[in-house]
This record gives sequence, C-alpha cells and structure tokens, in this order.
Amino acid sequence: MNTWKINLGLILLLICTSITAVHAQKGSLMLYGSLTYKDNNNTGSSFGANPIGVGYFFNDHVVAGMNFAFDQEKNAAGNLTDSKHEIGPFYSDSWNIGDHFAIIAQADAHYVWGNTLMNTPGSYSYNGYLGRIYPIVAVLLGHGWALKAKFCELSYENTTGNDANKTSNRTFIAGINGSTLGLGVSKNISFKKSK
Repeated sequence: MNTWKINLGLILLLICTSITAVHAQKGSLMLYGSLTYKDNNNTGSSFGANPIGVGYFFNDHVVAGMNFAFDQEKNAAGNLTDSKHEIGPFYSDSWNIGDHFAIIAQADAHYVWGNTLMNTPGSYSYNGYLGRIYPIVAVLLGHGWALKAKFCELSYENTTGNDANKTSNRTFIAGINGSTLGLGVSKNISFKKSK
C-alpha cells in the first residue's frame, strides 16, 4: 500500500473525528503528527511517525513543545531489523498568508537512540543527538485543523554505537531529498469558551 494512501486515510479519519470548532490563540494546545508505512516490494517494510508532538501557543503564532519520532524496519520474514527513536523540544513561528495559508519555521533539538542490524551477529545499539531546522507550508482547513507539508531541511545528526568499534555516524542534510519531504496534520485545541 502506498504511503500517500495511508497518510490520506489518517488525515480523513482525523477530520471526521473532529468535534470542536476552535482556532489558534494564546494559551491553546496544538497536536500534530504524521504516520508513514512503506512496503518494499516483498523485501520488507517500514513503519514510523515523523514526528508526533504537542505544543503550547505563547501567542497567535509562536508554539513550543515536545515531539517524538520513530522508524522501524522489518525484513521479508517480518523480523525487526532496524529501530530508531528521537525525542526533544521544538520551537516554531508562523506567518499567515491570507486566510488559508501560513509559512512556518520550525527547529527541533532531539536525543536519538536505536538499534541496527538486529537479529544478526553485527547488531549494536547507538545514541546521540540531532539538530534540525525546516520550513513548513500550512493549509488552514478551519476549526483548528491544518494540513502541513515539509519540503526541505537543514540538519545534523551525530550518533555513537556501543559495539566494539564504537561506530560513529554523522549525517548532514542541506536541501531537498526523499527524507526531507513530509505531510502531516495538526489540530489546535483551546480551553477557552468562544463568545
């Protein structure tokens, strides 16, 4: 099944389950996330969230909070082969473009950990850190809902393994590639009664 079909299904499910009509305002919460699934032509599959988070609106455009991401890969036999997690704070600022669009700048600072080559003699776990900044284009759907698209990033990840060689991986991304593209949804929840 294609990733875009699963993302579209999740978006529709979230929209259908909306029961409140609220708008972003100081003191409200934002819940957001993106889930992905990929079938690798009978050679395995991957499932993840990149990311799922909750933030607090300090005013109508500044949000800060925590987010969590994970990715799990399985081989054709269904055995877990790689697992990666990250968690940390985020900060974002947005600028409205008319009534239905916004540009968002977001920064993440994450602790990273995981396991690679699982179920093999070369298996090892690792941990490290990740810093990332990226732009997002948001389509404001109304009632506190937004469809968000990330299209590029600037990031640096540094991890060290617990294997005998202390395997070190450093990844620097600047620009657009398959891993920098993403589509997700967000929902703003206000605890204030509208007048």
